[in-house]
Amino acid sequence: MNKSLDTFFNPNSIAVFGASRSIDKPGRVVLQNLIKGNFGGDVYPVNPNAKEIGGLKVYDPKNFPKSDLGIFIIPAKFVPETIEIAADKLKAALVISGGFGESGNVSLDEELLKISKKNDLPIWGPNCLGLMNTHHNLNLTFLPTSRLPMPPKGKVSVLSQSGATVASVLDWAGTINLGISKVASYGNQLNVYDYEILDYFLKDKETDVIGFYVEGLKDGKKLIEVAKQSDKPVIVLKAGKTTSGIRAAKSHTGALAGNFEVFKGVSRQMRWGMARGPEEFLLALKARSRWQKRVSKIGVVTCGGGFGVMVSDSVEELGMTLSKLSKETTKHLMTSFPKRVSVKNPIDLTGDATPEMFGVAIDSLIKDESVDAVVVVLLMQLPKLNSEIVDILQNFSSKDKPIVVVSPPGEYASGINKLIKDLPVVSSPEKAAGVLCVIH
Repeated sequence: MNKSLDTFFNPNSIAVFGASRSIDKPGRVVLQNLIKGNFGGDVYPVNPNAKEIGGLKVYDPKNFPKSDLGIFIIPAKFVPETIEIAADKLKAALVISGGFGESGNVSLDEELLKISKKNDLPIWGPNCLGLMNTHHNLNLTFLPTSRLPMPPKGKVSVLSQSGATVASVLDWAGTINLGISKVASYGNQLNVYDYEILDYFLKDKETDVIGFYVEGLKDGKKLIEVAKQSDKPVIVLKAGKTTSGIRAAKSHTGALAGNFEVFKGVSRQMRWGMARGPEEFLLALKARSRWQKRVSKIGVVTCGGGFGVMVSDSVEELGMTLSKLSKETTKHLMTSFPKRVSVKNPIDLTGDATPEMFGVAIDSLIKDESVDAVVVVLLMQLPKLNSEIVDILQNFSSKDKPIVVVSPPGEYASGINKLIKDLPVVSSPEKAAGVLCVIH
């Protein structure tokens, strides 16, 4: 079977099976997401019990216009029969409905596979959130935009075994200004597999960085074969590391989570970054989408000595090192600052630090060839720090070295943090080191 995933991500016509007159039903939500999202192609609601929905003519499953893609949001027991009826008018099918193999209904999976093979019809899912393509104004998810708005357009694509997880991550992504290209929630992987989606993203011109939430792999060997064909950066968030986690993964999507140590070893071989949690995952994607360089030697500038020590500890604990600054950098810093400032790495500007002093220190670290990345610690509780620091940081966001900002939350600090749009902002030294370790 020749499965072109382009039919899923760039369809020109879509038939929505399960389109409903009830505004809160998933089928109606998908229909509204397409219409309100300004999808440029044709949309055909399909429901044998309705004639009109939202001003659109409604079709019967036996009599609807030929479509690139059919979306099925109907009870699981009716899905095989409905796809069989509609198959000759479709190029591909997306089954969002749950209640298949993950619930023990293996016979339904077998029926779908027979229909897929018989009709040469690729079937995505079942049991998934759906997918998105921001560059095509395509939102094929069953969550309303009031809960899951389309993220800003960008060059990061995400594939995820879990629909709820990727929904949370996407909503979060919007708050940190992370631009998204495509999203793929693939659920049970009936016959569109993780390695095929990964292959599509690796070859996609609108994707520069890939995020991968995984519980279990369909075929580890094929995934490795695909991964070896491209050097695009991939950031992984792996669940199912423990006995309990593996058991939970199997009940969630029917996945066999496998041996975590083996997966970790393969990820290292592929030079994939491994995040330890969703926040680290998102921030590492943001960092990697902005900076392609790998990092090992870290420069630190702080206005609190204790935080500088904590960054140093965290960096070393995760296998990186503090940079040894050049003589030229040290001399420049000594002539730029009062004697109370420690010009060794970490550079401690002390409690009298101003935005301008941070600008000088960051600029010096970026120009020093011994520094791969910079951690900037802002303690906004100090009297001379104000919103001017935002513009200074933004000026460095286009430089070729990663910068991660540590700024603990607070009544004043949190307001400033929200203004820092183009750099990863974390609340602790440990989190900053974690983000850099993922892109290490």
